[in-house]
Amino acid sequence: MYCSLLRRLSAILLALPLLFLLSCPCAAEDASFLVVDDATVSIALPLDYKEGGRPPRKDGWVMDGKAPVSYRDSTLEATFSTDSITHKLVSGNHRGTTVTDEIWVVRIKIKHATQLRTAVSYDSYKNAGKANPVKIAAGKNAVIAMNGDYFKCENTDAGYVVRQGELIRDATHNARGLVFDTLLIDSEGDFHAVEAAVTETIDAYVQENLTPLGRTVMDSFNIGPVLVRNGEVQDVAHSEVTKHGGREGMYQWSTPIQRICIAQTGPLEYAIVAANAEGARKSGFTMAEFAQIVAERVPDAILAYNLDGGGSAQIVANGARVFHNKTMRHIPDIIYFASAEE
Repeated sequence: MYCSLLRRLSAILLALPLLFLLSCPCAAEDASFLVVDDATVSIALPLDYKEGGRPPRKDGWVMDGKAPVSYRDSTLEATFSTDSITHKLVSGNHRGTTVTDEIWVVRIKIKHATQLRTAVSYDSYKNAGKANPVKIAAGKNAVIAMNGDYFKCENTDAGYVVRQGELIRDATHNARGLVFDTLLIDSEGDFHAVEAAVTETIDAYVQENLTPLGRTVMDSFNIGPVLVRNGEVQDVAHSEVTKHGGREGMYQWSTPIQRICIAQTGPLEYAIVAANAEGARKSGFTMAEFAQIVAERVPDAILAYNLDGGGSAQIVANGARVFHNKTMRHIPDIIYFASAEE
């Protein structure tokens, strides 16, 4: 009887921490934990940029032939939609030509901020080499991936670059005078934009808006511009960054090309919008046209930010590119969403 009593007491003592975790309001509200099959598991992924997410569920995908329709597991939900726009080109050598271009919208919900991640080709910030985004995504178990801002290749030595919480480069003051609208993603997964950013304005923004909340910058991107704020289209044609350092030549604001952006639509909720095109400037959209498309397709966008376009504009899902065109190129970095399901 004595041994039986000891065994019962031991079982009670071992169960107390879990009972406390499940009953404590603060623990129940902590998004770092998830109850799966009556067990409480951590869903925070490691911040190391060389580490990826957990393997996606093979049965989580719904496909229409080779086209993704949706993905779902206990930590990530995504839906895919596509349509097309027939329009006349407003600029370029093919101005006035009527073309039809494809629009993709991906909606994503995650359980924890660490599921929104970044990765670079060859797991190196110093190696300037590029890689197939499908391979980069596969190496990180990405559920959905998109191109980033081409930050580590030739002629891209400017800007304020943070990846997975690590400061990689602070070169907002650069010899070429390049100025960017910089996107900051904080440690809770929220988006912030510092327009025509320099180190001093970024530091001031962080000190005023993130530090008091105990937040830090997890990732940053340097291209822009901000396309939409709180559902309102921004005047991208006359933004401050268009006046500095050859921006038109680098990102072809008034040229019809493929475009892509990432938007935040709510707490841990995001959207990717991509405008596919034929390439060689024979179709596509200007930046101002794309901003309008984003506002129409994602009316709940809190902040939508333009990323590298042209042949870099790509989405990867279920191990393959979502759309195709003749000008797709290898790229140096991706933004991706990963599962945290055990």
